[in-house]
Amino acid sequence: MWGSKVSASGSRRRRSSSLAIAAAAVTALVAGGSGSRAAELFQIGLPLPLNAVHQDAAGSFVTVGEETFQLLPCDTPAGVCLQTITSRTISKRVPSNVLPDGYIAIAEAGDIRNAWYGQPTDRYDHGVLGDAIEGGSLVVVTEGREELEFVLPESQVFEDITPRIHDLDGDGTNEVIAIRSSQTGGSAVALYGVREGKLVELGASSENGQPNRWINIAGIVGNGDGTATVYAVRTPHIGGRLFSLSYANGEVTESGTLAIDVSNHVIGSRELGLSATGDIDGDGKDDLVMLSQDRTRLRFPLNDLPDIAIPATIDKALIVLNGRIITGSTDGMLLAIKP
Repeated sequence: MWGSKVSASGSRRRRSSSLAIAAAAVTALVAGGSGSRAAELFQIGLPLPLNAVHQDAAGSFVTVGEETFQLLPCDTPAGVCLQTITSRTISKRVPSNVLPDGYIAIAEAGDIRNAWYGQPTDRYDHGVLGDAIEGGSLVVVTEGREELEFVLPESQVFEDITPRIHDLDGDGTNEVIAIRSSQTGGSAVALYGVREGKLVELGASSENGQPNRWINIAGIVGNGDGTATVYAVRTPHIGGRLFSLSYANGEVTESGTLAIDVSNHVIGSRELGLSATGDIDGDGKDDLVMLSQDRTRLRFPLNDLPDIAIPATIDKALIVLNGRIITGSTDGMLLAIKP
């Protein structure tokens, strides 16, 4: 496999003796500008430019050309290595007759085990995700293998790719978290659940106020008491305002703006994961990491850590692995950042 180390004096390439794991490559100090802090940046050696970063229940992966490699924690300065794999199971694509490029959300416990978007429609003319097709319904499969569907009115769509399943109020039953957009008010975060054998809407955030104004989910963070909070970004391409949503006692509570100048999406992209949750500072609690509007800084709005400046523009998903933030740049570099 590959690995290269770059210093101020030049670069070199070496091959792993095992040919099974690719070691991390570049080590550099990321010098922060005003309001930023220093961190270590590692560039992982790749034979071709990076196409995608992906994390699911099966693990963490990168796609290079037509090959997929698994990211694994390892004892190197970068803290991660790449292992060759022959095949893997990713989040299952939905049937071909429903939302194009949609995926099935999977939960290991709770009353709702699967969720996806159905009834594709072009009735919402926005295309923020790179195409004109959005979901007209939400489909779930219960623990008892019963399939239930919630159909939106003609004035609304699910402007999303994959729903999220989580027990937000800690009562042992799951909620489905979706991005719902309307012809009059734009996007909102909407919650769904099973009640008396039916899939129903439980509540939603406020809408953005006008059509073609989108919201992207930033992450779901546990509160340490069995409940969890949903964080989302209003208009991630226009100013980017972070807010939160909680669900308790059958009611949705929405915060005001928690941070500005944040983003977790490139307009027209199918990649919704330009933010991530995970324990970054080693305190045993999940942090939220996302990007600045220009996508050249990592931001940590929940714990007020200073920004980390990145010497590249980010357009690949962010994941947290082994205390590192893994992502990729527009020019195909695979980066591991150690705060």
